[in-house]
Amino acid sequence: MNQVFEHTFGTGHCIQYQRLPSGTCYHADTPEPVVELLEQLRHSRRKIRLYYGDPATGQSWLDEHDVIGWVGRSMGSIKVPLLIEPGDIGGPALLDHCIVRIDSPRHVLYQHDEFRVGEVDLVRGELNRLPWEIWIDGSVHARFKAKTEARQYQDFIQGKRFALI
Repeated sequence: MNQVFEHTFGTGHCIQYQRLPSGTCYHADTPEPVVELLEQLRHSRRKIRLYYGDPATGQSWLDEHDVIGWVGRSMGSIKVPLLIEPGDIGGPALLDHCIVRIDSPRHVLYQHDEFRVGEVDLVRGELNRLPWEIWIDGSVHARFKAKTEARQYQDFIQGKRFALI
């Protein structure tokens, strides 16, 4: 049985956690399938990619950084899951309650029922220096010098490509 508790930070911000028998603490709103998968991944140290987004709608936040690594755990009295990049010994705490998709290099391991990136288009823009644009839902999201870079980014942001590099 998971223990639920609240922690108030020095800023006055309060978060409700669930502590598993393993000692790992997850946000109280993190869906059970995500908690179970993250615990499995923490033990296996398997490389993953996270997609953060709106947990109510499944809309991706289109994050590009701090989304690839393996799941570790912090030290201290509140041991939260971390995303650790290869070669590092630490990393940022997961926004585990905002995870809308988890991929391995070849498979989708978890996906929110309403997961959505948006309508992603590659467009020839007006700028000479950065002529290739990625538009998402009708707005410019990124610009590139080369069409191949733009296509790679398009595939990455849509989840068709695991990493940019």
